[in-house]
Amino acid sequence: MTAIFLVMVVASCIWLLFKNPDAILSTSLDAINSSFQLALTLAGIYIFWMAIAEIATRSGLVDKIAKVLKKLIHFLFGKQKDEVNSLIATNIAANMIGASGAATPAAIAAIEKMAEPEQTKASTPMIMLFILAATSLQILPTTIIGIMQANGSENPARIILPTLIVSLVSTVVGVILVKLFSHTKRKKGTQ
Repeated sequence: MTAIFLVMVVASCIWLLFKNPDAILSTSLDAINSSFQLALTLAGIYIFWMAIAEIATRSGLVDKIAKVLKKLIHFLFGKQKDEVNSLIATNIAANMIGASGAATPAAIAAIEKMAEPEQTKASTPMIMLFILAATSLQILPTTIIGIMQANGSENPARIILPTLIVSLVSTVVGVILVKLFSHTKRKKGTQ
């Protein structure tokens, strides 16, 4: 992948050198400026949602969310410790509002707490959490809306419904596949 990117950059620079040499510096500076602006926008979004997640954790809201989601978490992950359930609830809630940057630390902590001391393979609950984090059911895709807004979109919220549909379908398919494969592994006695 790096080689492909390198070839594209070199080819673009050579093309610009012969086609319009004056554009190389201005194009490069514009790209650097755009990248910096996007990075600042994303950092602001992540900082905001990380702060919200921390406030929710310290205020006990996460524990209340975990209680509301207890049956769903038990269905998806089996019996887990309360601390793991809270981390899973934090991950699910953060993903639902599109704050995957705030969801990732909770998922990592939950997987670490699920692991046995000498465990070398991921367990079914770990795989389920990975799938839920990867498919990321999003009700409000705040990060994407922020990126679209930073790039001058006239109506960045128009992606809410398509994102909800696509993430819902991918999450349901992911959960079904994990359940199906874990059931098959249990039947074969390999788990």
